[in-house]
Amino acid sequence: MDFTRSPATTFILNALVALCALVLAFPLIWIIMMSLKTQGDIMAWPPTFIFTPTFENFRVLFDAAQAGATSYGTIKIDFLTPITNSVIIATGAVVVSLIVGVPAGYVLARRNVPFKEDIAFFILGFRFAPVLLVVIPLFSLFQTMGLYDTYIGMIWVYQVVTLPMIVWLSRSYVEDIPKDIEEAAAIDGAKPFRVVLHIVLPLLKTGLIGASLLVFLLAWHNFALGLMLSSTKAPVTVALLKLLNPGVQFYPVMAAGLVVTMIVPVILIIVGQRHLERGLTFGAVK
Repeated sequence: MDFTRSPATTFILNALVALCALVLAFPLIWIIMMSLKTQGDIMAWPPTFIFTPTFENFRVLFDAAQAGATSYGTIKIDFLTPITNSVIIATGAVVVSLIVGVPAGYVLARRNVPFKEDIAFFILGFRFAPVLLVVIPLFSLFQTMGLYDTYIGMIWVYQVVTLPMIVWLSRSYVEDIPKDIEEAAAIDGAKPFRVVLHIVLPLLKTGLIGASLLVFLLAWHNFALGLMLSSTKAPVTVALLKLLNPGVQFYPVMAAGLVVTMIVPVILIIVGQRHLERGLTFGAVK
């Protein structure tokens, strides 16, 4: 059967793909344009696509002092602090999830634990549970234990976002590894801990890197947990909300903040693209 497409069909399909790409990329392009505009250009109607770019918004964004000399009046942002908070919280959450979740995933994949499927789905259920179901009870608990607005408390609560994904992905990755390899090592006299450390983990390396990148992005973009359980240690998503003050909206500065916020995930995706693709498909084909 001949599946050769006509030139007209090929042109139409390419045009549809280009249109879809344009629709998906338009919000990103618009945010970048807003970050380079002044407040007057943004509020102009009809919208202007030809304007004189300015980097004043980025300067105001990272100005740790009172920015009284700017066209925005008196505003103090110091955007570097919430970025640092997000890096510490997201990285810490990923590290803790790997330490706890990989052994849990291995046990669920290899050991005959009673009700292990129920346990696995119970863990996954936290990933899809409403955030308020977790935040409201924890708010009072964090206040009592002194964990409110601390890195330790934020890393702990972010396990709701990161740990279930690590457990399920690592379980899938372990199931993708032939059990015969571990049995052969055990016959040669290797202890279970040595088998996991020197055989299983090296085989899981690529998948775990991809899984780590994925859950880091989930933690980086989380908003509700940081809003409810932090103040000075608030992540970058909460810091962006503070730019929407009642009666005074710093849209250009907020757009600049969005651009800066996207830089870290974009760099991670570009650098770890090969690992991310492998991580997402590791356990897909048996």
